[in-house]
Amino acid sequence: MDIDQLLRDAPPIHGDVTHGLIPQALERIAATVKHGDRTIETGSGHSTIAFALAGAEHTCIVPDEAEIAAIRSYCLTHSVGLDRVTFYPALSEHVLPTLNPGPLDLALIDGSHSFPQVFIDWFYIAEPLRIGGTLIVDDTHVWTGRVLRNFLQNEPGWRLETELEGRTAVFTKIGDAGLNRVWDQQPYVAKRTGFGKPRSKARQVVSMVRHGQGGRLRDDLRRRLGRG
Repeated sequence: MDIDQLLRDAPPIHGDVTHGLIPQALERIAATVKHGDRTIETGSGHSTIAFALAGAEHTCIVPDEAEIAAIRSYCLTHSVGLDRVTFYPALSEHVLPTLNPGPLDLALIDGSHSFPQVFIDWFYIAEPLRIGGTLIVDDTHVWTGRVLRNFLQNEPGWRLETELEGRTAVFTKIGDAGLNRVWDQQPYVAKRTGFGKPRSKARQVVSMVRHGQGGRLRDDLRRRLGRG
């Protein structure tokens, strides 16, 4: 069996359907992952089967045991080995802090698309992913995925390779993950905040007045003017 048959079969994983990666993303996994690569994903679906087909040492974190059962059933009837796949039937935000999965060759973020889970997934996956490794962020049409994509696109340690059909972003890690930089050293955060711009300073003044800190604002202004 190969990735083409998987795409033809499109077995249902999430009940009667599968909400998963688009075919181009699955083909990207098949073309990127080599036998023995260490991979991880949050969520499950056709991607899990694609990782198994590639012979990856794969970690799949998904809280729905019915999805795991559907994957096992399909793989059993199609002679796809799952001996290299480890399932964690739990929430990724609970599992990832306890794992030491690295070094990873490819990571797929496609679990909960809620806030803040998408960012928690990235936080715990970013460091174990080796430099030169691939990060796939799915569903960038959802606000959380879009923000993570935009954030990483501006980070010096990550390079956006492509975005498939406007919903699946593929990055290469090219440097430090950037987890320890403060907010004003993160280009996307600083830019969105308007850091150092008059509008940002005006927002700060309004916020201080609104929260009853007019006295502090007056004292700060006097100090700046040299009036002690």
